[in-house]
Amino acid sequence: MPRYLLVLLVTVLATVACGGSSAPSGPTASSVAAQPSDMPKGVMQCDLTGDVDHFISSEKPHDPEAAQAISDEWQQAKKAGATAAFTALYTDSAAHCDALKANGADPAAATYKLVINFVVQYKDEKSAAAAYSGQEPIFTFNPNEFRTGGDGVVEGSKTGLSEKSITLTQPVGNQLFYIAMWQNKQFVVILVVLNVDASAARNVAVRENARIK
Repeated sequence: MPRYLLVLLVTVLATVACGGSSAPSGPTASSVAAQPSDMPKGVMQCDLTGDVDHFISSEKPHDPEAAQAISDEWQQAKKAGATAAFTALYTDSAAHCDALKANGADPAAATYKLVINFVVQYKDEKSAAAAYSGQEPIFTFNPNEFRTGGDGVVEGSKTGLSEKSITLTQPVGNQLFYIAMWQNKQFVVILVVLNVDASAARNVAVRENARIK
């Protein structure tokens, strides 16, 4: 649901300090997004996974206000050059998938395995770079929000992703957060992994980034 990113990332960062493509071939938002084969053992895909329009329509019966908010944000992103967006959601049980749909659900409080991935494809690399740098909105996020994470922050080539990338790995209470945001070619990716071994979480990001060719 929309608050997966709009609430989860804001909450985590505060605590620690559409199908389709603009080209007929090559990677798309859906092909780049986290796949079942990227996941650690015991993690399953939730039915909210899909392009942005599917995501909005699936969320609307459960949380109309949140669905409208993400719809509005998507319209803004398109004005900045976005051509497609895909959301992938994984957790460790069907019951947890269902629970995350509920109005008022707080993914940031999850003590189970949870993977939230958002991929936005832009018309060109210049538009994607502007979105990553914060010059243009990408669902209100930019790398500056991650830089308050202290020792858990890694940027650039050291992330194992792209030169324009930032990751945050941080234990919070009995939870472990891995958050990554990066721009590679015409794609901007946000990945949030909760309660998964840090190396396994990083592997999801590395495998995803490798599909951007």
